[in-house]
Amino acid sequence: MRILSLLFLATGLVLAGSAQAEVYKWVDENGEVHYSETLPPDFQDKKADVLNNEGVTQQKDLSLVPPPPPPPPPPGAKTAGPVELPRDSSGQQRAAPLYSPAQLKQQQDALLLLRYDSEQEILDAVEVEIKQLGYDSALVTGSRNSLMQAYRGNIREAADKQRAELPVEPALIAEIDSLQQKLTSNGATLATFKAREDEIRNKFNGDLATYRRLSAEAAAQSH
Repeated sequence: MRILSLLFLATGLVLAGSAQAEVYKWVDENGEVHYSETLPPDFQDKKADVLNNEGVTQQKDLSLVPPPPPPPPPPGAKTAGPVELPRDSSGQQRAAPLYSPAQLKQQQDALLLLRYDSEQEILDAVEVEIKQLGYDSALVTGSRNSLMQAYRGNIREAADKQRAELPVEPALIAEIDSLQQKLTSNGATLATFKAREDEIRNKFNGDLATYRRLSAEAAAQSH
């Protein structure tokens, strides 16, 4: 201990002329304590205390202090290293895709040719889906017509009472408000059906265009 104290005092005298000087205190693999102005290269990630030129510990256990973040790259500079895959909602890194976009497109094209034997089958398929959607839409439209008749009847009744300077019952006002809400919901459902119809037609138009392209390519290869 006396040798270490003398070593530290000598080091402190050398560093006394600089208020910013620091000394590292560290223990090697043999358990021997060392004091030095710098850490050995193989000791950068191990435990060490930082002392000032007066022997006061300024920072305990240097290894627990996270390193400063790297400076940001200059504007326009390309960052090196692999691109991290996107993460899911839980924060876990997503697995690398098994197939490239080109391979997925080839699989989709192959499935399209297996599903349909002709352009007419695609046209028939879209009509089946549109008819089913039209059936659902007709039910909602019929309900909307009934709601509208009831709503208009209640409005006329309330207007007649007001013209006759008679009070409008709270139940009638509540019924009018309820019908308004149902009509709004009904209209939103019909708008959803219309958007779904457009989506179906766009999808089958894309399938039809792809089928025609694949058929033409197959015909060209056969010649």
